[in-house]
Amino acid sequence: MKRGILVLTNTSQRKSSKKVPILVSAPLYWCPRCNVPLLGSKCGKCGGDGYRLRVTPPGDVRPALSGDLKRLKAALLDYFDSSEAVFEFIDFRKPILLNKIPYPDAADEVIVDGQIVGHLFYDVLEEKWRFKPLYSGVARILEKKLAPYAVISLERVARRFEVKKTEIVELSGEWTRGRFISVGLASGRQQAVGVIIRGRIRILKVWYSKSYLELPGTPTWLDVIRANEKYLQEKEAEAIKFIKDMVKKVKKPIFVSFSGGKDSLVTYYLTKTALGYAPPLLFNDTGIELPETVSYVKSFVEKENARLIYADAGEKFWHAVNIMGPPARDYRWCCKVVKLTPIAKAVEKVFPEGAVSVVGQRKYESMARARSPRVWVNKWIPKVIAIAPIQDWSALDVWLYIMRNRLTPNPLYFLGFDRLGCWLCPATELGEMRTVKEVYPELWSTWEAFLRKYGAAKNAPKEWIKLGLWRWVKIPGDIKRILPKELDKLTIRRGIEFSIKSEGSRLVIELEEGEIIHEKLREVLKIFPGKVKYRVSGKSVIFEDKKWGIHLLMALVRALFCVECEACALKCPASAIKIDGYPHIDAAKCSHCLICNTSCPIAVYTLKIKHNLNIEKLKNEYGL
Repeated sequence: MKRGILVLTNTSQRKSSKKVPILVSAPLYWCPRCNVPLLGSKCGKCGGDGYRLRVTPPGDVRPALSGDLKRLKAALLDYFDSSEAVFEFIDFRKPILLNKIPYPDAADEVIVDGQIVGHLFYDVLEEKWRFKPLYSGVARILEKKLAPYAVISLERVARRFEVKKTEIVELSGEWTRGRFISVGLASGRQQAVGVIIRGRIRILKVWYSKSYLELPGTPTWLDVIRANEKYLQEKEAEAIKFIKDMVKKVKKPIFVSFSGGKDSLVTYYLTKTALGYAPPLLFNDTGIELPETVSYVKSFVEKENARLIYADAGEKFWHAVNIMGPPARDYRWCCKVVKLTPIAKAVEKVFPEGAVSVVGQRKYESMARARSPRVWVNKWIPKVIAIAPIQDWSALDVWLYIMRNRLTPNPLYFLGFDRLGCWLCPATELGEMRTVKEVYPELWSTWEAFLRKYGAAKNAPKEWIKLGLWRWVKIPGDIKRILPKELDKLTIRRGIEFSIKSEGSRLVIELEEGEIIHEKLREVLKIFPGKVKYRVSGKSVIFEDKKWGIHLLMALVRALFCVECEACALKCPASAIKIDGYPHIDAAKCSHCLICNTSCPIAVYTLKIKHNLNIEKLKNEYGL
């Protein structure tokens, strides 16, 4: 069965609303005569057919840039017994591709000469990038006798089989526990990759033997562009036509959402070409952007003589993180505070009647984006229609377009960064965070200092920081498998600590932190119709009537732990909320719809985190 991004989508051929899975995987071909990757099946350089190169889906391959090549060389130098072996194994003058693959942390398939030669991955426990040879890479090692390798006398092997030293007829390289080693059968029937354990080799993966295909020449990236020129022209023409059609259809002002990354760079130039002028660019400074990105965006806008719409979250992340704790992949309060709300505010100010936002979204980036249509309305900015002209482009499409048109990408890509954005995002892998630490040590030390302080207050083990476990509230299974057993059930509570109980008609909420300030609480309780009666006893707030249920808790959180993100004010349909340290309610305007409660990321995530992100469980447990 093929693997890739499986997307559940409604099928028009059926009357029912049942969803069916669709496989999303970017096609990739290789020209064996020109030795270049192809985006389509025909080579534009020699006119011949390319062969389909099977890579791990979704196959969002990208060029190995200077920072990537530096990392790859370092991992190969660490793997092989000599530096000479590294350059016999890979000719770094040729185009090299990387393809992200599922691993416990950051990992790529390494593709050269139209073949997968191995995996470059970040070893979380050893805290370094490592290389594991595979397929054609193992064949090349065995053919050229590049240590480490072993030839064994067995007739066949299988995965997890352990080869004894007495069964090895030829061995080259240092025998080090945990080291990957290429394995060939003396009969020539099979090849494998194994790992050295004690006095044996444990087979990790095995396949029928193949040879390394040494393709001709040392093509350049200019050759790659020439081979794909027609394909790029067609992609460009389709995207430009799509933008023009949408502008005519929607008839609203247009702007480009510009992150400073490669995808938004290409999207901007496509939009500029379609319109015939430089469109405004919207940049959201989350307050945790890398300095190079902020300076790149500003210099780019100046060079293009374009209008910059600057959404600015300021210090809101650092204010909120002291209340909510570190964000996590399953606890992403930060997106609402430092991304969606500042963007919505900026757009509402500049385009009060709505607009078209051109975004650099691509379907091969994630399952969520693969499910997304090409045109949609964001629920946080309902007056804005988002369109994605490069939705069907792969990362290689994007990079070849950048090279072909001599566009200037963010220089961080050449320092080893693949994704840009919030530099401490929990969706980032440890291998990527290591790059942040190397390039911006002062920034990373600030975050580590916060994690150490927060972890100490929660009695978190040192592995919580060292292994990046703070990136999850509930640690997933693939990560648990590589952890010591004592960390299997590790749970570090975060967010606002409280207890809640129902006593007859009353609701009692006890806070473990914060100060109960009557002035703030009375102000926010104006969102309810009529007077809400309550009294305070120590750290407890006792509401006399629990009929408003968890909305009372949400109002309490909003009153005492406001981070001034202004999400509630932005979402209020009556414009009845002003933020000045905390929410101030205009009772004459308020319609008591309680949308402000459900719009507050601090209140919503406080409820979610209480019961493993399950609000219904909270409701049922307390009879609310």
